[in-house]
Formats: sequence, C-alpha cells, structure tokens
Amino acid sequence: RCVWRAAVAGDEFHLPPRVIAFDDGLAAMLKRLAASQASGSPSKVGKRLAAHFDGLANGAPCTVPIQGASCTGGATGSDQKPLDDDEARILRQPIAIEQYQTLGASLRGGELVSFPTETVYGLGANGLDATAVLKIFRAKGRPLNDPCILHVPNVERALELLDLSSLERAVFEALTSKIWPGPLSVVGRARSVVPKEVTAQTDFVAVRCPNHPVALELLRAANVPLAAPSANRFGHISPTRAEHVLEDLGHWRGLQILDGGACGVGIESTVAKLDLENRRVLVLRKGGATLEMLEAALEEGFAHGAFGAERVVVEFHSRWAAGTSNAAEAESVATAPPGAPAAKLEEDKKKEGVEEEQDEDKEAQQAPGMMLRHYAPSVPTYLLAKSDIRAGESPAEGATSALGEAARGVLVDFGGVLREHQHLFLRSFDLCASGPSHEEACRSVFAVLREAEAFAQANSIEVICLADFEVTGRGSYSEALHDRLFRAASGRSVALVGAGRLVAAVGKARR
Repeated sequence: RCVWRAAVAGDEFHLPPRVIAFDDGLAAMLKRLAASQASGSPSKVGKRLAAHFDGLANGAPCTVPIQGASCTGGATGSDQKPLDDDEARILRQPIAIEQYQTLGASLRGGELVSFPTETVYGLGANGLDATAVLKIFRAKGRPLNDPCILHVPNVERALELLDLSSLERAVFEALTSKIWPGPLSVVGRARSVVPKEVTAQTDFVAVRCPNHPVALELLRAANVPLAAPSANRFGHISPTRAEHVLEDLGHWRGLQILDGGACGVGIESTVAKLDLENRRVLVLRKGGATLEMLEAALEEGFAHGAFGAERVVVEFHSRWAAGTSNAAEAESVATAPPGAPAAKLEEDKKKEGVEEEQDEDKEAQQAPGMMLRHYAPSVPTYLLAKSDIRAGESPAEGATSALGEAARGVLVDFGGVLREHQHLFLRSFDLCASGPSHEEACRSVFAVLREAEAFAQANSIEVICLADFEVTGRGSYSEALHDRLFRAASGRSVALVGAGRLVAAVGKARR
C-alpha cells in the first residue's frame, strides 16, 4: 500500500492517500499550510497534521509531493502550487441539474465518472466509445477478458443495444417490466454498435436499468449507455459508499464521484442470459434479483401468451461444482466460442498495460463476477463453519497447514452464529447484529468486509475468518450472500481447533 511522505518546514510526516482525497478538513489545513510556507512562517499546521495522522500510515513509503509542500524541503513563494483541481473528489448532494449536464458532457467526451446504484457504486464511461471503456480497465487494473455491463435509463435504450429474436424480446420485456429499474442485468446478443472492449470480445452484452435517482439522472444527462463495473480495484471488496470508491480509485486524476449514500441492495445485480434455444433464462451471477422475482416475471409473461405454448424456465450456471475447493478440481466455465479472439485480448492487455490477476481465469467471461477470487480483502481470508470448530487439539479432517492463532485473527460473524467463539479473536465484526438476516447482511457485507480489512491491516493481522452458513433457498439472498463470501475467501475454508488454533482445510468449502 502506497504511503505519501512530505517534508514540511523540515518536519516529515506520513499521510495515507485515501485521507488526503476525501477529508475536507485536511484540504483546508493544506491550504493554510501552503499560505504559511509561502510567508516563511513556522508550520504549526504541519505539526498538527503529523500529530493527527501519527501511526495511520503503513507499508513502504514512496515520495510524492503534496500540494503546497515539497519532498525536499519547505516550499517557497516562487514554487508554490495551488490545490489541484484534477484530484479525484466526491461530489456531495444536492447536485444541481447543471452539474449533471456537465458530467454528462464529460462522459460523452471520454472521461470517467463514478456513480451510485442500488447495488454498488459503478465506474462509468461512454459505453459506445472503446477508448473511454479501456480507461475503466486501466483505472481498476481489470483484465480485458472480464466484460462490462451497459447501464441505460429505460427499456427502449436497452433494445437499441440488443439484437433479439421475437421470443427473446418477449422474454426480455417480461423480465424488465417487473424488475426494472432494479438489480437485474440481462445478457443478449449485442448489436454492432457495442464495442468489443465492452463484451470481452464475445458477441453478447449485458444491459441494466439501475434503480437509483442519481444514476438515472446521470444516464439521462449523458444520453449514452454507460459501461460501469464496480468502482473499485479489480478483485477487491465492492464499494457501497462514495468513500470506498475514493479509497480504491483516488489515484485516477479528475475522477468525479457522485455521492448517493449507502447502496440499498448492497450486492451486485443478478446477471441472466437469454438462452431461448433451450427455453431458459440462465443465471450467470447471483445477485439482487432473486429466483422468486425471475420466475414471477416469466410466469406472468407466459400467462399473457407472450411465449407461446411452452414455458420459459430459470436455470443456474455453476462455475465450481459442489464440494470442490479450488479451480483445478472445478467444472470449467462456459466461455467464448472457439476462435473468439484470445489473441486480440492478449494484444489489448499488452497495449493497455493491464495485467491478469488469476491464471485460471484467462478465457473471456460471459458475465462479470464469475472469477473465483472476487470481492476479496487484501488480507488472506477464509470461511469458518461452526462444524469446523473443534475443542480437541486434533485438526479437523482434511486440515493441512497452520495459519496461526485466532487471537491474532479477525472474525466476521453472521448474526451471531459464532458468538460463543468471538472472544477467541482479536476483533469480531457482524454482518447483521440483530440476528441472522440474509437480506440485511447483503446490504452490509461489503462495508463490513472493508472495516475488517482496515482493522487487520492497521494491526498487522494475517487472517480474516468469515462465518460460513447453510444456504437456504435456490436463487435467494442467502445464496447470493454466500456466493460473495465464498469468492471473498477464494473458496478456501479454515478449521478452529484446540484453544484457538487456525488450520487451513482442503475440500471443505461449499458452493
């Protein structure tokens, strides 16, 4: 993690970049600091900054100038620089309609804007501009084989992007009439207007109409579909607050982040592909739209005669078969057709300087969020089931390497299911303190994971344990939540044995 170091009037202090980016009080102090340096007076502000942030920095420092300060000594009046208007910033509400229009023009001009949705915050770019879309991949460190979802303000704009048969259109309209605006992304064959950079060089694209007033206002102002994956570092915990975006993407100069408060759903949209050759809607990613919602929409469409004499069903794609714990043992993902341009993906990666994070996920994905390691803290993370907590000294069956003591670990509980074991850990958090509630836990899961990660990093903790639980209901909030936790842990599980010893387990993780 990068730490900023600055020399102010001869006094060195460290500041985490995420604090500089969004702390208004700090910005004001830096302005006063610049003024005091220019006048040659002693920098009391610098000393206050040093005291205020003492001990917050961690990791290897790198020398980066801060506005109004110099890395080699106090700034003078001749080399004084004003606060940089191109720094990433959060735009707080209320936001005037004129500002939306300015942001819309910026998006049409190829710039990035982050905005809230009911699911998570997105990093938006003009979805019809390949050059703009590639900026998303550079900003996030996202591999080019992971497609983007195009966000639109209504069904009509979505249909302009999709090449659908009459039956596909009927199913699409049945789903969207009941769930849009909402947490459902629908995958269909893309029209030629959609750049291949959006679709990971495949012929299919996902479209969604978000259910958030800020997102819809921005989409209307932009007047173009917005490619918008989650606004975070690739593979990291998804952002559900504007501050989370700034923590991860504050390095992207000029990024403007529309504040919309905490996301109401809290996990990503369900992604469902129209596979009408098999009379089915295939769920590629579990999310905010449940199986019950999908089936109710399809049943209503069938009842109105939209699909002919035969029903359309909902089925689920599974990347990893039940009972496996690593990608090597798992069922392979359905990928782009043979000859889908793997070479083109590799060429683009080299051109754009984007690196892949997962060797096992090199193929073009059908939908975002399908890779094994996703939504993950920067600290090693494991699932911990109540059945894997043993009082005896012998490790649980299948246990292998020791990970240390729970007393030097962090626990993320689920409604207190591991309450009697919380005292064994240095710190515990809970996804839903009022008791097990999958829907409530979905709303808080990413914010709590970020809290746990921050505590672990600040205290040199090397392991985070996530309370595992039995999934209830196919296509439910329970299953969507477990999917996030499973991927946050990269499919790994841990056992707690003896008086609090943590050991990694093989073959225990459940899908």
